[in-house]
Amino acid sequence: MPSIKPFRGVIYNRSKIKDIAAVIAPPYDIIPKSMQEDLYKRDHFNFVRLELGKIKKTDNVSDNRYTRSRALFESWIKKDILVRDERDALYIYSQEYKDRGKPLTRVGFLGLMEFGGGYSDEVLPHENTLKAPKEDRLALMREVKANLSPIFVLFDDSSRTITPYLKAYISRKQPFINIEWDGERHKVYRLDDPSGIRKVIDGMRKTRLFIADGHHRFETAKNFARELAASNAPQTLKDNAGSLMVYFVESDEKMLTVLPAHRLVKDAGTLDAAGIKERLSDEFFIEKIATLPAMMKRLAALTGKYAFGMYLGRGAYYILRLKDPKESDRVIKNKPREWKRLDVSILHIFIFQHILGIRDTDDNIEFVKDPSETALLVDKGSGAAAFFLNPTRPSQVKKIAKLGERMPRKATYFYPKQLSGLVVNKLD
Repeated sequence: MPSIKPFRGVIYNRSKIKDIAAVIAPPYDIIPKSMQEDLYKRDHFNFVRLELGKIKKTDNVSDNRYTRSRALFESWIKKDILVRDERDALYIYSQEYKDRGKPLTRVGFLGLMEFGGGYSDEVLPHENTLKAPKEDRLALMREVKANLSPIFVLFDDSSRTITPYLKAYISRKQPFINIEWDGERHKVYRLDDPSGIRKVIDGMRKTRLFIADGHHRFETAKNFARELAASNAPQTLKDNAGSLMVYFVESDEKMLTVLPAHRLVKDAGTLDAAGIKERLSDEFFIEKIATLPAMMKRLAALTGKYAFGMYLGRGAYYILRLKDPKESDRVIKNKPREWKRLDVSILHIFIFQHILGIRDTDDNIEFVKDPSETALLVDKGSGAAAFFLNPTRPSQVKKIAKLGERMPRKATYFYPKQLSGLVVNKLD
């Protein structure tokens, strides 16, 4: 497996920042503009100013969101707003949350992973990446020279030793970060005892790794390392850029919650609500449902049955059930059966492209986590139709990754997200 090692994290200085919750932010890719504004107002040192700075009309080559992030990062370090830990550590990260009312706790750890040449049989991706997000993250990384937030990696642990050790360790320690964010409890502990670090690293040697979240940042880190290798950058920076900060969590489905990203179709072309139903009726059983909650409850009961929710406005909710999976198999070409039978594959290729002829591009398909918000956007006229999915299971993620395949975009939404600004890995 790739080498995993501890590091000296850069963290907020508690003697100067009393309220850590005021300076933490969600990951950059789930921050809409309205939230960005709120985070800017929340605190002068909120982490969003580094990870997702504002774009200004006056931006130019020398003054833009990326150069401003660098200037702020350097200033906060100089002023001891951000400080580097004195000793190498792994950082145990506990997230307490509720899934459909049931309290759950996910425990993992932050460490550095050497990625060498990139993906391998030991580090498996499951999603395709897009050019624009990688260009954005690379521009930021060139300036700040840091992993501002971790990628999320799952590991198999057949010996079941790592997570029990992490839980036992934190049961007798106090977290140095303990905050509530959006109904979730986030705690971070230092594991800086050399014997404890060695125990975790040794336990990870025989594990297999799967990227759950952060494909764009992983590929960005590779691209940045390649750039540095061909440059006159200091050797220390080149060496450090060969690793990136990772949040490692055991791939135990009892500790993992995957939410679906529902689909808002902005433009259905010439199809109206009646036309959409008519075209779908040949391949799907269509069941009208009275309310959104009733539709979501019915959909959950049909997990694994190739079922989808649909909203066409004016209170018209429906459940779609595929009549014959072999028909979608016939349409979806050059993919293994496991890929063809994913709900997201059937939705995008069989429903959107084949049956409805909908333009399946990011500017026409919007991904929305909250079902109510998705339906509301249809009612507001921001979309022609909404489609709802059951979540992709972690076992499906691993199976597709092992086959060397990539899922359709936004196939998974691992919840809760890791907060940004808890720990930073500075490369120079």
